[in-house]
Amino acid sequence: MTDAVDADAVDIENDGERMIPAFHRPSLLYAEHLTRYQAAAEIVRGKRVLDIASGSGYGSSLLAGTAASVVGVDVSEVAVAYATRQYGADNLEFRHGNAERIPLEDDSVDVVVTFETIEHVEDYRAFVAEIDRVLAPGGVALVSTPNDLEFVEGNHYHLHEFVYDELRELLAPHFAHVKPFFQATWQAVAVGTQEDFSTEGVVEATVHNLAPLERDQFLYFYFVCSREPTDATVPTVLALGGHHSDRAIQQRDLATQARLEELETALAGARHDLEVLRSTRSHKIATGISAVAHRLRLTRG
Repeated sequence: MTDAVDADAVDIENDGERMIPAFHRPSLLYAEHLTRYQAAAEIVRGKRVLDIASGSGYGSSLLAGTAASVVGVDVSEVAVAYATRQYGADNLEFRHGNAERIPLEDDSVDVVVTFETIEHVEDYRAFVAEIDRVLAPGGVALVSTPNDLEFVEGNHYHLHEFVYDELRELLAPHFAHVKPFFQATWQAVAVGTQEDFSTEGVVEATVHNLAPLERDQFLYFYFVCSREPTDATVPTVLALGGHHSDRAIQQRDLATQARLEELETALAGARHDLEVLRSTRSHKIATGISAVAHRLRLTRG
């Protein structure tokens, strides 16, 4: 991947919904999005792949590292142009298109990757039918979407969010086999060498789950869907993102408190000045003139 781009030089808007490495690395948002694609890398190896809602193109680029070919499709022409400039390659192209009318031929891809897409689509049933249409016999669809019971409320980009059983029922008419995997966010504590933690990349580590979750507590569903039985599976991938610093949080809170106190002092001063103004002879005269003028207007009316 060629993500090392100066954010000031990026000609695409940071709208808060689309992940753009130049803006979001190394945040938790960056890790959250990248992990989904990393988990799919082996499933797409040697395959023809559609990455629907490919956004800024970073995920399609990652998939192209193992896939035979990747087509990224996005509804935003700006995103398609940016992704083409940033990530275009011999086995990777980007197209403008709609999830409800995917611009690919029938049975033309072996894997459809759709991460955080279906919640944005008005006719999501038509979207699932389109995935089925473009997927070749023996193909696999990777479907990831937020869990409505856990995801933060009020995202105006999301038209419909799903609970577990609802999503399974939506996929069932097209995919007889659905393997459920999940994605969640934890706080992490790690011990290792400076070399392990001072550079971006893979760190070999033993993971101890000290905070197990129930099914409905996961933040995202990650389903492997197929018409026939498949041995496609998703490996467990864990990514560190968004360094947690108690000192930084404390300093931010102290700065916020100081600013709040500054504003309260300014407000108290403004109220005092207003009371002084109201007590002056000129203010009382002006108030009296205003009242008389108001009564005159009412009389003339």
